[in-house]
Amino acid sequence: MADSINPSNAGFDAVIDKKKSIIYGIVLGVISFVLGLIVLFIVKDLNSFWGVMSMSFIVNTGIFVIISALFSFSLRKANGGYWSFSIALKSIFMMLAISTIISTIGTQVYVNFVNPTLQEKVVTHTINVTIEYMEKNNVPDEVIDSKIAELEKQVDAIGKITLGQIFKGLAITLLFQFVFALLLSALSKREKPVFVQQSN
Repeated sequence: MADSINPSNAGFDAVIDKKKSIIYGIVLGVISFVLGLIVLFIVKDLNSFWGVMSMSFIVNTGIFVIISALFSFSLRKANGGYWSFSIALKSIFMMLAISTIISTIGTQVYVNFVNPTLQEKVVTHTINVTIEYMEKNNVPDEVIDSKIAELEKQVDAIGKITLGQIFKGLAITLLFQFVFALLLSALSKREKPVFVQQSN
């Protein structure tokens, strides 16, 4: 006789999976927040133009992608080693959404209340490094002036960010995280084999 599924056990497994997604989301959010601060503290003293430009991508994006992928496969393992695309998407996006919310709130609190001068130092240093790089490479003055004006707008905007802007930025980030979750779900999807048991 074919094995039966215990509804209570299925429900219990679903709760455990959701709980693990939340836990991994919190851990990933804290890691993302810390990585973001590390980038800010490194960039404010980094004299290499390409170092300044690539630091955020290498540390924030690169490490975040690797850890997210590892956590996604760990979630699948916790699900018995198998999960459908839809279950994977729900679990992974929950993890990424929680992570994004935690890191965004944490960063805003830190740069606006705990260390309000840090972000200004980073942007000002970025302006100086950018000007130096452009001058060394004989970039036309009008291009340099345009870039300086763009960066100075960022300096002026520091400390003037509204809740509406924060939520708008958060919504855009969550959209990108959903696309990332789609990719991770496609990579980690593994359907459970169906075995037909015949009764003797």
